[in-house]
Order: sequence, then C-alpha cells, then structure tokens
Amino acid sequence: MLPDRGFCCHDRKKRQDREMTPGRETSSLPLPEFVKWSIFPFEGEFRVRRPKPHYPTDRPRTGEPGGPPCSACAAADDEYIWADRNWRVSATRPSGVPVQLFLETRAHVDMDDLDDQLAGELGQMIVRLDRAIQAIGGIGRVHVARWGDGGSHFHMWFYARPRGAGQLLGFCLPMWAMILPPTPEQQWQANVAVVAAELAKVSGTAIAKPQGEPAGDR
Repeated sequence: MLPDRGFCCHDRKKRQDREMTPGRETSSLPLPEFVKWSIFPFEGEFRVRRPKPHYPTDRPRTGEPGGPPCSACAAADDEYIWADRNWRVSATRPSGVPVQLFLETRAHVDMDDLDDQLAGELGQMIVRLDRAIQAIGGIGRVHVARWGDGGSHFHMWFYARPRGAGQLLGFCLPMWAMILPPTPEQQWQANVAVVAAELAKVSGTAIAKPQGEPAGDR
C-alpha cells in the first residue's frame, strides 16, 4: 500500500479549498466557447464569476516565509514511489485516470532556481516519466502540468489519459480525473509499480513494488 499523498500533496489542497469557496457573485462577461465542447465535464446554465481585484502580492505558498511548512521537505523517501539523488516521484490517491503522479526535486527549489544541471535533468525526467507511464499499457497520452501556486517546492503533475477516452482530451482532463470513479485500488497500485520499475531501469530506486513483493531498500 502506498502512502496517501493526496491530490495536492497534503496542505496544498486545503489552501486551494479556501481559495475556491462557493460564491454568488457573477459578471456580465460572456461564456467561453469551450463550455459547449464535448470535453467540458459540465452542462446546463452557467454564468461567469465576477473577477476580483488583484491583491498587492501573491499569498505565501507552503515553504515560503509566512506560509505553512513545506510538506515535501518533511516527507521521507518511503512516501514516494521512486527516488534518486535529485528527484522523487509520488502518487496521488486513486483518481479517475489510470495513474496520477507528482515529479518533485529533492532539494527545496522552484523552477527558476534550477541550475543548468537540474534543468537538463528535468527535461530527461519528463521524457522518462512519459515513457514509464506509457508502459502501463492502454495509455493514449501523458498530460504534463506545472502550476506551483500552492507549494514553493518544485513539482509537476503527470496524468495518464486512457487510450480512446475522447472526452478526456485536452485541458479538462484534471477535472475529469476528480469526477470519474477512481481506478480500483489494486489496479492503481499495480500501475504505480510499473512506473517505478520502468524509472529504476535507468537510475534510482523503485520504492513501490507489485503487491506481494517486498519493498526495495530505502
């Protein structure tokens, strides 16, 4: 059983929830065309929320002065599915896609702090993770995203889109992943173990193992 890293790595989700509390304020702005697209998860009557004035500055993220402590820095390697000297990969709770992962730096840096070596490794890790997720089988595309608005510790999101899932194309996939029934736990753990094993073929340690196999050395 893998540790529960959560959709937003623990405290990131709590902070986002506070920012996304329901409101009644609407505006006269027109609806975008994509609300009519088949990939959009919702249907019915919509109104655009009234834009709020900008704050003087961004609120502190986790790991920044004035913000909560960094959960990634406090996490041990056994909370991840794979790790090496500079990078760690974690899995979320089961969601509506075959697998959903985070790639994080081991050191507490953000994207603009990456030196040339880590920047080069990042490109390689993105490609390695794409290939490792494809090895699960039945994957149409791997969606990669980086926001970084909740936590200052560098992390990227990886979503496995099932092959043939036409409604899950494009930018609405993260919403569908939260809406659709989650992948069964046993299958989720098996998929995660495939990704970890594929990454470990090149470097690092596969921490997640197929069920019934002992975990690797930490």
